[in-house]
Amino acid sequence: MPSSAEPAHPDPVTPGPPGRILHFAQRTLRGGHGRRTPHPQPADEPAAVADTPQQRLAETAEAWFLARGMTLTDPDVADTYRATLDLVRLMHEGSQANGIIGDDELRHLAGMIEGLRNAPDTL
Repeated sequence: MPSSAEPAHPDPVTPGPPGRILHFAQRTLRGGHGRRTPHPQPADEPAAVADTPQQRLAETAEAWFLARGMTLTDPDVADTYRATLDLVRLMHEGSQANGIIGDDELRHLAGMIEGLRNAPDTL
């Protein structure tokens, strides 16, 4: 008896796919009613959050606010937070205009401020 590791019919290998390819995500159920859909995650399992520098920065900013009894998920707090960062950006632009910081420093600081400014949307 041949081993299960050996092919049942040792035919010559034909290049390309072995016949018709079925895409299961696009198949209808038997009888043609409805489409197959992915199963949602159970309620007790939170969706995985990407571990990115932006996510870690947002979590750090949120922890800062939570320690003060606020949250960046509150639209009013988020608006005030963004307005404050816009003021800091204006201060940086004034420093650049007065020759206190150069173009490279302004770009670097602007990138940092933008990362912080996006924190409420990342949460």
